[in-house]
Amino acid sequence: MDEEITKLLEIKNDDMWFRGSPVILRSMCLELDRLKGEMYTRVKFVNLRPAMLEEIIFDVVCFNEHREPIGRIENVSFSGLDAERNDSFGYERQIPVPDIETRNMEYVIRSVSFSGGEKWENKENKHFDTKIEQQNIYSVQGDYNKQFMDICVRSGINGVDLVLQPEFEEDHWLCACGAFNWSEDKKCSQCKVNREWLEKNTSVENLRRNKEFQELEKEKVKRQIEEYEKQRLADIEAQKSEIAQRNSDYQKMAKKQRAKDIRKRIWLIAAILFAIAGILYIIFTFVIPKFGQAEEYENKDENKVVDFVSDVYQYHSDGITSI
Repeated sequence: MDEEITKLLEIKNDDMWFRGSPVILRSMCLELDRLKGEMYTRVKFVNLRPAMLEEIIFDVVCFNEHREPIGRIENVSFSGLDAERNDSFGYERQIPVPDIETRNMEYVIRSVSFSGGEKWENKENKHFDTKIEQQNIYSVQGDYNKQFMDICVRSGINGVDLVLQPEFEEDHWLCACGAFNWSEDKKCSQCKVNREWLEKNTSVENLRRNKEFQELEKEKVKRQIEEYEKQRLADIEAQKSEIAQRNSDYQKMAKKQRAKDIRKRIWLIAAILFAIAGILYIIFTFVIPKFGQAEEYENKDENKVVDFVSDVYQYHSDGITSI
């Protein structure tokens, strides 16, 4: 409607509920059509039950500016709804308000009918008296919110939609996405996050303990790395020392071996020289003199032969001559 023609007298956008109600009153308004001089109210409800909501019947209690009741609109019916769980409905319908002095109002549910024949009745005539509101999750968690978002990532959960601090009551709980759930619901009816996971990981106390544990683990890992690095350097130094010692031992052994080889060579050379000296001694002492005596005997024998030949020759010569 044109804003100049329609005057908004009251508007409420708070979620209101009472214990046991199958619906939430999400918002309402009271408006005046100046052109026609007529007053209307509009209301939005949300279905909280898993079953399909077919019809809702309620009363509207009217109050004047002094908060005095001045009338009641009874048995207002929204039917043929087919509203699934978490669906909102009703806001587009204008409900005529007969008393022009009305300035605010209350809504009283009479009954709610669901598919399959289920029907809920407000036998105690309860009013919407509980404001459902949640704090921003960041304002509650503060510096721990980043830790919570990291947990969401590791758990494969879209933490972007979890913007409210969850609330856990005796007969219901409110998810971080803002959805209303009954106590028997193990998962959120809207975002499907697990209640136990949500309760555990959005707790500031648990987040604090987890952060402290993570810090301790980081320190532990840091110390382990430092110890490992220290041990690694010590092992490297030990290896270097061992290699240096082995080189030193090898050098000493090589030096001893060279000295031993030199002594062997000296003894060998000495033995060879001694053997040569012995051989020379034998040659000059025994062999050469023997050769000298043999030559002398040989010369003597040759002389004897020559003399014998000469004698024979002379003998024959003399015989021939005498003949």
